[in-house]
Amino acid sequence: MSSADADYVLGRSDAEHRRLVEQAAFLRPSTERMLRAAGVGAGMRVLDVGCGMGDVSFLVAELVGPSGGVVGIDVDGDAVAVAEQRRAAMKLANVSFACGDFRSAPLSAEFDAAVGRLVLLYQADPTGALRAIAERLRPDGIVAFQEPALGSLPWQVPDLPLLTAVVAWTREVFARSGAHMNVGWELYWRMRDAGLAPHRVPLGEIPLDIGPDSIAYDRWATLTRSLQPRIIEYGLATEAEIDIDTLEQRLREEAMVARAPIPLFSGMLVGQWARKVSPQ
Repeated sequence: MSSADADYVLGRSDAEHRRLVEQAAFLRPSTERMLRAAGVGAGMRVLDVGCGMGDVSFLVAELVGPSGGVVGIDVDGDAVAVAEQRRAAMKLANVSFACGDFRSAPLSAEFDAAVGRLVLLYQADPTGALRAIAERLRPDGIVAFQEPALGSLPWQVPDLPLLTAVVAWTREVFARSGAHMNVGWELYWRMRDAGLAPHRVPLGEIPLDIGPDSIAYDRWATLTRSLQPRIIEYGLATEAEIDIDTLEQRLREEAMVARAPIPLFSGMLVGQWARKVSPQ
């Protein structure tokens, strides 16, 4: 990991690793739509950049089938170890994992595609990262990433002041970390600047959930728990104002009174894909 990359403010604890697995479950349908639209399919050899706990790698493994293969790489050695344990438990023979920086790690052979989710926002230079990723691909290979647009609200939910505060804390912490908050909006042009040929119609989605049994309340409370040290450090809220042990229930009660859907993400997820331009 480059020293100039954004700080991963969520930490790398066991609780954060569990949160990533839970997040992956509700993001999976959106990510699968993006990968299928990008052309990731049977027989391909795919690099999963910033694989974390392995969920995107496992999804891609289904798409490429037994004749294809997936290599997941991440700088978080603990996450990679858990991903390997999960792979072994699933008895997946077409997935392997490596710990290291995708920009410099020795990886054998050229890939047919490189994919990632919520990865480029942490890179010091997302365009440079895309250029480095493209170097791992064969001519006409696919680059497909799903990244956030967090800097503005693309939705308006009335009468949810607590949720509004939680979302504001989240965004401010990420902004102060140096993360590229709106890299999702920028993907098309960044891919072009990296020498790729991007598709002109990206996919933009805001996952929502509703009702008393929604997973959204736990999702926001768990995310806030991971961010709480930074929220307090930055003076955005006090421990008493957050009241983390009651936050989930208060969010649920607020939503029930307002009869409102709850976003599962603090902005829009943008899926953009491109082809590596073949040499003339």
